[in-house]
Amino acid sequence: MTRADTAVPVAVAHAVTAAPAAAAHVGAYRWYVVGVLSLGYAFSAIDARVLTLLVTPIKASMGLSDFQISLLQGFAFSLLYSLAALPIGRMVDGSRRRTPLVVVGVLIWSFMTMLCGFANSFGALFAARVGVGVGEASLSPSAYSLISDYFEKQRRALAISFYAIGYPIGGGLALIIGGILLERFTALPPAVPFLAGLAPWQLVFVAVGLPGIVVAMLVATIREPSRAETGGLAMGGAIPLRDVIAYLRQRWQLYGMLMGATALSGLLAIGTSLWYPTFLIRTYGMTPGEVGLYFGTLMLVCGTVGTIAGGWLSGVLIRRGRTDANLRVMLYATFLKAVPLVIGPLMPTATLALGCMAIGTLVGQASQGVVLTAIQDVTPNRLRGQVTALTLLAVNLIGLGLGSSIIAAITDFGFHDEGALRYAIAITGAMVLPVMIVLLATGMKRYREVLAAMERPAAQ
Repeated sequence: MTRADTAVPVAVAHAVTAAPAAAAHVGAYRWYVVGVLSLGYAFSAIDARVLTLLVTPIKASMGLSDFQISLLQGFAFSLLYSLAALPIGRMVDGSRRRTPLVVVGVLIWSFMTMLCGFANSFGALFAARVGVGVGEASLSPSAYSLISDYFEKQRRALAISFYAIGYPIGGGLALIIGGILLERFTALPPAVPFLAGLAPWQLVFVAVGLPGIVVAMLVATIREPSRAETGGLAMGGAIPLRDVIAYLRQRWQLYGMLMGATALSGLLAIGTSLWYPTFLIRTYGMTPGEVGLYFGTLMLVCGTVGTIAGGWLSGVLIRRGRTDANLRVMLYATFLKAVPLVIGPLMPTATLALGCMAIGTLVGQASQGVVLTAIQDVTPNRLRGQVTALTLLAVNLIGLGLGSSIIAAITDFGFHDEGALRYAIAITGAMVLPVMIVLLATGMKRYREVLAAMERPAAQ
């Protein structure tokens, strides 16, 4: 153990070493909380990802390039998300009530999604997508903090995995519902007069944003749990920023590895899933409706099963004495998904390409819930909102901000050919996956050391 591990700032040290063992919240209500938050996560994915299926009509309507589309899919969404992440994280850690933050966020992102439907220029659509990112920045830092207080460590990975399945479910539904709505609005104009002048793709945005009102009402029913693992700091304000910075700086290798691997995972997963529908359309001549049905169902089923399986496997390994189970599951998943994700876009038929993506998604999503659980487990309660916000900041800047744009840049500026999108997707996977494997493998020992230091006081 290094000297830096013992030289912890006073406020943070109190949170780490004096924390009593958290009493587990029992009963069905805590699973209701997970269900509501997962529903919110699903609708955030629908609103964020529905644009993926609308690339072709938006390009035709506005005359945009692949690179401009990539900015709408990634950079626009992550721009204000990145600026809002840290203040929201501090609000989560210092607030007595975390639920209202989520309610406001749901209403903001839902309204801004509907506003996307009224955009008639690249600038207006870009601005609306920025607003969607601002709203969604409030959800996960609050959700991970709430779930960590409702569940003990042995069940935390499974609970967070159930929350995390909201995103693949929402991502799949975005394609399925988006495809159905696009065909419906193309064939039959809406009966509502003030929507009559909107293009079918604009009507899709309005339709998927509207249910956010119901989601916000459900989130408002969540009761605030007592904060666990806080060392008596639960009723105070946020820990001073200088102490937060000092704590993270002392463990820069650990958090650099965790956030770096998570961000690179996001780069590959987000970039690939955003461009895969367009790749299927361009390469194999599939229609948006076919892509929405097949690729959407793939993401929904494989993403859900893979995420839950990862949380279940982590719990099994922890009960067998593997304290590093969460990070170990992510390492295994990263290694096993490499081949299908790289060769998938190079397949001669759509069936084989979808089959490879199904395997890659099933295996890869096993790390979806466990990696954020790994971060929660080595972070004191009163820092979890801020550390989660920093992690999601990295995921959005690197994953969402760059993932889509790197693939588009390779296509536009490397190959100068829209038909080369398949090669751009494969090249991105071949570059990113080895780096992730090295990061996780070399950081495993450090993770175990810090986890042991976190748990030692509770064992004394």
